[in-house]
Amino acid sequence: MNKENQQKLEKIINNSLDKIMAEKFGRYSKYIIQQRALPDVRDGLKPVHRRILYAMSELGLTSDKPYKKSARVVGDVIGKYHPHGDTSVYDAMVNMSQWWKNGIALLDMHGNVGSLDNDPAAAMRYTEVRMSKICNYMLDDLKKNTVSFIPNFDDSEKEPSVLPSIFPNLLVNGTTGIAIGMATEMPPHNLNEVLEATIAKLKRPTITLDGLMEHIKGPDFPTGGIIYGNKGIFEAFYNGKLDKEKIKLFSNYTVKQTDKNKLIEITEIPFGVVKSQLVYDIDVLINNESIDGLLEIKDQSDREGIRIVITLSKDANEESIISFLLQKTSMQVNYSYNNVVISNNSPKLMNLNELLDAYIAHIKDVKTKTLTYDYNKYLLRLEIVLGFLKVAEITDAVIKVIRNSEGSKSGVIKALKESFGFSQNQATAIAELRLYRLSKTDKQAFLIEKAELEKNIANIKELLSDEKKFVGYLIELLRGIIKEIPTPRKTQIVAEEFSFNHDKKDLVKEEIVNISFSKNGYIKRLSQKIIDSNSPESYMLKEEDNLVFFDKSNTMHNILIFTNLGNYAIIPVYKILESKWKDLGTHLSDFVALYPGESIVNVIDVEDWNVGDYVVIMSKQGYAKKTLISDFEVSRINKSYTALKIDKNDEIVNVALSDGTKDILIVTAMGYTSKYNENDLNIYGPKAKGSKAVYLSNKDYVASFEMVKFNDTVSMLTDDGYFKKMKAKDILYVPKTNKGKEIFKNRKLNPFFVTDMFSSLNETEFWIKTETNEILLQSSLGYKLSKNDEGFIKINTPSFLNASFKKNLKVKLGDKITKKYDSDLLNNFVEFDDEDTEKEKVQNEEKRFSEAEKQINTLELNVDELLKRINRSLGEKDKK
Repeated sequence: MNKENQQKLEKIINNSLDKIMAEKFGRYSKYIIQQRALPDVRDGLKPVHRRILYAMSELGLTSDKPYKKSARVVGDVIGKYHPHGDTSVYDAMVNMSQWWKNGIALLDMHGNVGSLDNDPAAAMRYTEVRMSKICNYMLDDLKKNTVSFIPNFDDSEKEPSVLPSIFPNLLVNGTTGIAIGMATEMPPHNLNEVLEATIAKLKRPTITLDGLMEHIKGPDFPTGGIIYGNKGIFEAFYNGKLDKEKIKLFSNYTVKQTDKNKLIEITEIPFGVVKSQLVYDIDVLINNESIDGLLEIKDQSDREGIRIVITLSKDANEESIISFLLQKTSMQVNYSYNNVVISNNSPKLMNLNELLDAYIAHIKDVKTKTLTYDYNKYLLRLEIVLGFLKVAEITDAVIKVIRNSEGSKSGVIKALKESFGFSQNQATAIAELRLYRLSKTDKQAFLIEKAELEKNIANIKELLSDEKKFVGYLIELLRGIIKEIPTPRKTQIVAEEFSFNHDKKDLVKEEIVNISFSKNGYIKRLSQKIIDSNSPESYMLKEEDNLVFFDKSNTMHNILIFTNLGNYAIIPVYKILESKWKDLGTHLSDFVALYPGESIVNVIDVEDWNVGDYVVIMSKQGYAKKTLISDFEVSRINKSYTALKIDKNDEIVNVALSDGTKDILIVTAMGYTSKYNENDLNIYGPKAKGSKAVYLSNKDYVASFEMVKFNDTVSMLTDDGYFKKMKAKDILYVPKTNKGKEIFKNRKLNPFFVTDMFSSLNETEFWIKTETNEILLQSSLGYKLSKNDEGFIKINTPSFLNASFKKNLKVKLGDKITKKYDSDLLNNFVEFDDEDTEKEKVQNEEKRFSEAEKQINTLELNVDELLKRINRSLGEKDKK
C-alpha cells in the first residue's frame, strides 16, 4: 500500500455516527456557551466585546485621545484576537456605541452609527471610534497583574481572560444572547442605583432583597418609558428569571387638546422597539380605518429626542384609543428576565443578590491585587530612594569607587555593592543615575518622595490587613464613580398595574357593510359601491363552493360561525377586511385554527347576545339540541369552541334560530319529514351532545331542518337541481320518535336526495352555482306551491352544479322572547271562507283546533282571553 492511501486510511474514524456527533456537538456547545453567547459574570462582557476593548486599549484609544478609523480597530481585533468575520466585530462595536441599546455606551463612535429606526450604521471605513469615559474603570488596572492572560488563537499574542472592571457593566448595560440549549436576557439598570446597592451590600453582606430594592428600583432603560407593576421586578430579582409575571414597559405619552383635534404625543418608547415600525403599525390601523377617530400619525423626532404625534378627531375617546394602541402595537411590550451568565467557566442562573456577590468578589480580587502590586512597587522605589539619599551623603567616595571599577556597567554595580553594601536594585539605579541628580535640590526631592512612599506603603499595608478599612476603600472608589458619572433614572416605575379599558364601540366606526361567507370558509367585506357595480354571476368562488351568508351587517355586530365538525367561532364584523369583488376574500383560518375538512354550515349575525333566543343545532345522524344564544358568547375570540359534541362519522347539517314558540321540521335525504313542537327538544349547554331528534331508516340521514311557524312556506332543494315548496301547515305532526311522513315518491333509478331546506313567511331566495362557476340568485316566487304527495320541479337554469338557500340568520337588539299568542296564527284558526260547505267547516274546524291546541300548549297564554276571542269569532260566523 502506497503512502498516500495509508494516510487516508489513518484518517478514517472507526466509530458509530451517533457517538461521533454527540462528542463533536458537545464540544461545539461548550464553545458556544463559554466563548460566544453568554457574558462573564465578572466584567459582563462576551469574548468579542472584551477583545475589542483590549485591542483599543493597546492602541491607546482612551476617551481623551483622538478618534481612530473603525476599520483599523477591526483589523487589530480579527488579526490578533478574534478569528471571525470583520462584519460581526464591527456590528459588535456599533452596538457598544449606540445609546439606545446600552445603559452607558462603552464606545464613542464618530459618524453614522444607526438610529432608533433600525437604520444601518455607515461602513467601518467611514466611522471613527474611541473608548468612552466609563472604560477607564474597566481597564485602568490591567497592567498591574490583576487578571490572568491567555494565549490567543495562534499563540502569537496574549489576551486577558477577563477585564479588571470595577464598573458593574453586566447590570448597568444588560445583555442578550442565545447559546445551545440556553439563553440570557438581562435588561439595563441605573448605574447610581447599582453602585448604591453595592455599597449597601458591602456595608451589610446579609442585606435582604427588600433592602437591595430600596436602592435598585428596577430596570432603567436608555429609551425611558414607564413600568407599571412591580411584581415582575420582584420575581426577576428574587429568582433571576420570570416564570409567572412579566415586566410591562409602556411608552411615555401625553394628550393635548387643540381647537380642531386631540393629539397623543409619544416622547419615549419601550426598549428594543424600532420606532419606524411602531409608526408603520399605527399607520396601518389608520389606513384600514380599524379605529374610529384615529386620523393621522407623524414622526417628528429629531436630535432633541423622540416625538411621535398621533392626531385624533375632536370627539374621539382618547382613553379607549390609547388602551387599544397599547395592547395592539409595540407602544407597550413585555420584557423577560433570564440571568444566565458564565461563572467559574460554567453557565449559571443568578438572582440579584448572587450577581452583586459576584461583582463584589471581582472588585475585591482586582483591588487586592492592585494594592499588592502598588505595595511592591512602592517598596522597590523606597529601596532605590534610600540608596540615592545614602549616595548624596558620600558622593565623593561613590564617584571614586566608580572611577576605579571595571569599565562595564556590571563592574560598577559589583563595586558599589562590595564597597558600600548597596542592594542589587540600589546599585543598578545608582549606576544609571546622572551626577546632576546628586545636587542639594534633588536630595530634598528624594526626601519628600521617601516620606510619600512610606505613607503609601503604610496605607496599603493597613488596607490589606484590615477588612473594614478595605471595604471603606472600595466604597470610596464606588462613590467616586457616582460623582464623576452621575446617571439620573430614565424609566419611571409605577407600583400599580396598568388598567386596559377600552370598549370596541368607542374604537370602531359604526357603519353598515356587506359581508359574505362561503361554505369553504372564504369571507368578504364589500362596499355598497362594489356591489352596485357588479352582477352576482361574476362573484368569485372556488369550484364546489357556495354561499352561506350574503347580507348587510354592522361593524358593531359579531358573526357566530358554525362548522360541520360541531365547532363554532366568533368574528367581530369590524375585523373583516374589505375585499375586492373578484378576490376570494379572507379565509376563516386567518381568524381561528381549522381541522382538515372543516367547512361552514351556517352563520348568525348577532347584534345582541342577551335577546333570549335559542340556537337549534342538528347533526346528520339526528342528534339535536337547543342552546341559549347567550351561552355562545366568549371573551376570547381567536379560537374555536364546541357547539355540539358529535361522533366521529357524524357532522352538523344546519343551525337555526328560534324564539321558543315554533315547530321543528326535519327532512331526511330520502324525503321523510318530521314535525313536532320545539319544546320537545331539551335545552343543553354548548358542549353537550344533545338527544335523538328523529328516527332514521337504514342508509337515510338528516338533510336539513328548519324552525317553522304555522303559516310559513317551506322550500326544499335536491342534489340534481329540483325544487319544491309547500305550506308548513300541510305537513302533519308526528311524535319525536317516529320515522316521519314521506312527502314525495323518489325515483327507483338514479334517486335524488334533499340537500337543503328553508322556511319563510313569504318569498325565499336561493343561490345557484353553475358548472361555469357563475352565481345565480333565484326567487321561490317563480315556482308554484305543491302538495305533500307531489314531486319536485326542475330549477330553471342550465348547467346546474349545486344550490343553497339564502338564509341570512340575524339576532337583533331587543328581540326578546315574548310569551304571547301569534295573532296571525289565531286568525288562521277562526276565519272561514263563506263558500265552504258545512262538512268542510267541521273538518277544518277540528283540524285547526287540533293545530291550535298543540301551539297553545307550548305558550304561556291567558287561556280565558284566548277562548273568549275564539268563541266571539265563531259566534259572529254563526250569525252570518
